[in-house]
Order: sequence, then C-alpha cells, then structure tokens
Amino acid sequence: MSDIGAGGGDEVILDAPGFIRVYRSGRVERFLPVDFAPPSTDAATGVASKDVPILPEAGVSARVYLPAPRSSGGYGGMLPVLVLFHGGGFCLGSAFDPRVHAHANRLAAAAGAIVVSVDYRLAPEHPVPAIYGDAWAALQWVAAHAAGQGPEPWLAAHADLGRVHVGGESAGANIAHHAAMRAGAEDLGHGVKLSSLVLIHPYFLGGHSSETDEMGMVLLRELVRLWPVVCPGTSGCDDDPLINPMAEGAPNLASLGCRRVLVCLGGKDPMRGRGSLYCEKLKGSGWCGEVEDWEAHGQGHGFHFLRPTSAEAEAQVGVIAEFLSYG
Repeated sequence: MSDIGAGGGDEVILDAPGFIRVYRSGRVERFLPVDFAPPSTDAATGVASKDVPILPEAGVSARVYLPAPRSSGGYGGMLPVLVLFHGGGFCLGSAFDPRVHAHANRLAAAAGAIVVSVDYRLAPEHPVPAIYGDAWAALQWVAAHAAGQGPEPWLAAHADLGRVHVGGESAGANIAHHAAMRAGAEDLGHGVKLSSLVLIHPYFLGGHSSETDEMGMVLLRELVRLWPVVCPGTSGCDDDPLINPMAEGAPNLASLGCRRVLVCLGGKDPMRGRGSLYCEKLKGSGWCGEVEDWEAHGQGHGFHFLRPTSAEAEAQVGVIAEFLSYG
C-alpha cells in the first residue's frame, strides 16, 4: 500500500476489485501480491541475469539478461539489445515479477539478445508522463554503452548498439511506442539509433473495441476507467494521443524513430482492433519502415503469462525472436 498525499477526503475514485483501489486523498492500495524472482542463471536456458540501477535517485532500475554462448567458442559476435517494459496498466507489475522474469528469460534465450527489462515508477504516484521519462532514461542508459563504454560490463562487452530494439507488453507496449516516437524527434546520444519496435498486446484505447468474450469486455471497461486515474488531466480515451496514437491531432506516426515494427495481437484481446488499426495507420502515414503483425487466434490479452508453455505462447516468442534476428 502507498500513501501519496493527504487531504481532500478519502473518497474512492477507482476501485478495481482484487487489483487496485485509489482514493481522492492520494492513498493507493494494491491487492495483487508483490512477489520477487531473484536474478539467477536459468537452469533450462543458461540465461544469466542481474539487477542494475538506471536512475538511483528516482528508484528506476532494470534486470539485464545475458544469453548463454551459442557454443564453446563464445558468442560469435556482438548481441542485439531489447529494452523491454512490463505491463500492468501503468500502476501494477514489476520487472522482477516471476512471470515477467520468466518471459524475459525466454526472449533472451530464443532471440540470442541481451534483454534490459526496466522497472519503471508506477502511477498514480508517478503519472504516465513521468513513466515515459523513465523509459527514455533507460534507453539513454543503454546508449551510453556505445564503443565499449558505460557502467554495465555485460553491455560494454557484448552489446551491438547498432541493433537496439524497444518493446513491451500491454501498458509496456504503450510506453515502448512513445519511446520510439521520442527517438524520432530527439537524439539518444552516442550515435545510437533504434532499430525496431515490438508491441505485444498494446494498451491503446479509443474508438470501437474488437469483438471479445465477456471477460475481455470487463478488462476493457476497467482500463477505460483506469486511464484518467493514471493520467490526470487527460482529454479522454478518444482524444488523448498518449493512450490513442491514432486520435485526430495525434503526432504523425511517420515520425516513429525506428525502421521496423512488429505488433503481436491476441484474437480475443478487446484491444486487438486498436493494435490492428495502429498497423494500418502506420502503413498509411508516410513512415518509411516495415511493419508486421502476428495474431494468436482465440487468445486473450496477456495470454502468454497465463499459459507460458502453451503452443501459442511459444509461437509468439518465436515470432519475436525471428523478427529481432533480422534487425
């Protein structure tokens, strides 16, 4: 539980049973258990992980994953980097959650990539625009390892900073999109450019939802209610380009600062239609890159966390790994 202010009464302004309750006073109650998976060397994949500070003064950190060498001769070259943001509606979740940890492990092993899984600050204590700032700081931290420099030895020794990818799941995909947009307008430094963007079940709202089951519709209603709480002062889900990049007046997607995009969709995800429309709008924006989409038919939002060893989850990891291998 977190208390972020006083005064203003104790009226509940958001109650998502079993997940989070937010009071007008600023008090926040989170009900999901906060488990911590320690960094380790994974017995199944050989992927090693460690925790590193990004912005110590703000409490922003990351877990870095280094895949096992392909052979006794070592890596046979430098490794691509995937900067990854977890989901949780901007207000829940952690890079150190066991399910997030396991997923990053699988991605590092399958793609043969260094994964930097960012533990950003959470809303509503730190509203959404602040979270985007945390994401940008994480990318700048990675870029600082160009030419073998920087504070993290794994990145300095093994990272190919000509192949830096950014991605995320759900709210993390939203964060990754905005990081890529900023990379189109600002320099990351050290000559580093983003290669690609990976969006897994992106949390975009506005317009009409896709057809889904009742559970999916409940999720969608909660996310719509959640948005003005995690992003105070928003103009609403239809008009706010932070949650609806396809909104009229939103920044032109042509300025996206990477050359390739992959969007992974769930066939029963209530936000599937928004992810599909994102692909269409990107193709028609004048952006000069390549966009791909892949759909797990019959699967809901975040299904890969609920059934991580299912055929569909394994297929999704494989699609992402193949996409990154051509970056």
